[in-house]
Amino acid sequence: MFNKLTKNQSYLLLFVAYVISRAASSIYYIEDIDSLRFALSLDNYSITKLQPHFPGYPVFCFIANILFSILGSKGVTFSLIGAISIFVINYYILKISKIEINNRIGIFCSSLIFFNPMIWLMSNRYMPDLMGLALSISCLYYLTEKRSRINNLTAGCFLIGILSGVRLSYVPLVIIPLFYHLIFHNKRSYLLMSLILGCILWLLPLILMTGFENLYIAANKQSVGHFTNFGGTIITENNYFLRIINLFRSIWADGLGGYWPGRGWPTLVLSIFYIYFLYYGIKGLKKYLKYDKNLLMIIYCMFLYIIWIFLFQNMIYKSRHVMPILLLLFILATIGQKYITNPQQILLNVLSALFFIALITITSTLVIQHKNPTAISKLKDDLISDRSYKTVISTPLINYYLKRHGLKGDFIDIENIEQIKIFNSSGKDTALLIGNFENLFGSKYEAIHDSTYFHNPYVNRMWSAIETFKLEKK
Repeated sequence: MFNKLTKNQSYLLLFVAYVISRAASSIYYIEDIDSLRFALSLDNYSITKLQPHFPGYPVFCFIANILFSILGSKGVTFSLIGAISIFVINYYILKISKIEINNRIGIFCSSLIFFNPMIWLMSNRYMPDLMGLALSISCLYYLTEKRSRINNLTAGCFLIGILSGVRLSYVPLVIIPLFYHLIFHNKRSYLLMSLILGCILWLLPLILMTGFENLYIAANKQSVGHFTNFGGTIITENNYFLRIINLFRSIWADGLGGYWPGRGWPTLVLSIFYIYFLYYGIKGLKKYLKYDKNLLMIIYCMFLYIIWIFLFQNMIYKSRHVMPILLLLFILATIGQKYITNPQQILLNVLSALFFIALITITSTLVIQHKNPTAISKLKDDLISDRSYKTVISTPLINYYLKRHGLKGDFIDIENIEQIKIFNSSGKDTALLIGNFENLFGSKYEAIHDSTYFHNPYVNRMWSAIETFKLEKK
């Protein structure tokens, strides 16, 4: 059908499909602590209140607030941003791969992105990652394609400035071409001015809104905390083997929907075909690079980004950090289609059909599951309907999540030794313990298993299983 449409008609149809599908799969609950912070930013944007946390993602939150004021729905607001972002990603991957949308390979590439499980789930999540990814791929395109054109380079540098206000952790992805042009281009001053302008557009309003001192304090506290305390970096989670395994799992299983122990047979079928298509991509890459050296720069960027997330991002519990790596795999799989000797052969058509059946099956299952509340959201709903517990004991983040949903009571931080001592000596008859921390109360209280809340970790790895216990005084 696509080859009967013009290029513009094909893009319009694809855009409409993204908007309708993502709006239909919108979620209307807060699935984790990160989503909570961005949802709260629509009600009251404040970095000092961690709504959201530093760096504040001001460009993303500004756009989200405008859309929310029009649409009146948080779920649809974030899904619409997600839909537009994926369309931009799709568009620039086709541009980088030098593929037209309205031919066989263009349809293959667009379908690969459209039905990717991680991309779809993230398009509905209350987070800026996909918008950041869209800006990243557009930056890479303008900084690597037709590099002699100053207009493209100026646009690329400006977009990096904007990217810093959307998803700062994606900036390492574009550092190599940025530095290359700032050092070697004869009009580097124009490029630097464009970069600075892109940053000023969001940084100046942020300073005026937050106050320089408050912004500095928030930046210092969050940066130090991320790298040395709670950010899941190599400093705090220094098991190299575990990080390598989780990096691969995040890319293969979470990112592409591939097989991993414990997953169903469709993921095994998908894995076989993915290996087949990526094999042709790697095989064709050598030929492709003979006439297009620009992709080599993007490959270097991906390797630097892999090092960045391996060392300084939470690879244990947050697989979404691998999304930029998926871009290269999409490009590889697309390039491979160019070098299949006989694209009309029956075997290839059968394999492609089976591949997309498996992919759609996996993604649709995860998307449907995503419509249902996560473990923490189910727990919150139960506590709202049953307010028999006056004291809740858990981690700071779970307590924060529950309190921000309007739950009242005495919340005790499991990491605060003084609060635990006070509770043990308080003489309270009962309390709700969230998490396996019963060893802290063994001498004073008996821990009776109450409930287990669970959701599919391939939908969201954070808090995928939560156990609760009733503490009764001995």
